[in-house]
Amino acid sequence: MVPLLSFSLFRIRVTVRGSFLLMAAVLGLIGRQDPMSVVAWVAIVFVSILVHELGHALTARKMGAAVEIELNGVGGLTRWSIPANELGPGRRALVAAAGSAVGVVFGGLVWLIASQFGPYSGMTRFVIDNLIRVNVLWGLINWVPIRPLDGGHLIQALLEKLAPQRAATIARVVFMVTAGLALAWAISTRRIFIAVLAGWMLMSELNTGQSRRPPTPFPDLSYESTDVDPDDTDN
Repeated sequence: MVPLLSFSLFRIRVTVRGSFLLMAAVLGLIGRQDPMSVVAWVAIVFVSILVHELGHALTARKMGAAVEIELNGVGGLTRWSIPANELGPGRRALVAAAGSAVGVVFGGLVWLIASQFGPYSGMTRFVIDNLIRVNVLWGLINWVPIRPLDGGHLIQALLEKLAPQRAATIARVVFMVTAGLALAWAISTRRIFIAVLAGWMLMSELNTGQSRRPPTPFPDLSYESTDVDPDDTDN
């Protein structure tokens, strides 16, 4: 499929799919009726997820990988050129943590700069408040130990370091428990979008556990971050 947009940033190829803008617009319409607010929301999501993926990509490139970023309907995807077995669990954990860490730092910088020149109102306040919320809250949520969030990759890397022979089995149990807890919490608080995502993650883990054949290995280690909008789900 032909990408909607393709450009280079910090010598990293970035591809934007039409599904990314569509999903961002749909989320923006939840609780918002002003067209300008929806457009601003799409721009906020675009910048925030791109910053998150740049954290992964720049860290991986520092370790010698060739990287590229894709923004699509489920968030962001950073592809590496180094096979997983050539990059130790410690380094993979660093790459996994880098996306959310950069996002949290970015959100903190927006807050710090805005606090020096505020207060703001109208559209300016809307953009600043949501840049802070999206980057900080998304960053924290992405550290939750659920696959395929950043926290899932961190747990996987830790288990491969501490218990390499049983890492896959333990990780699957951990991810099923955390996905189940996330699903129960989302249902009890009526956060439908998060409930759908948590349910999908739980079913993925259950299907993985029932499969007798190991997944076909890929030549490259692909890193995917599925981001959830905590602000929209409150509406």
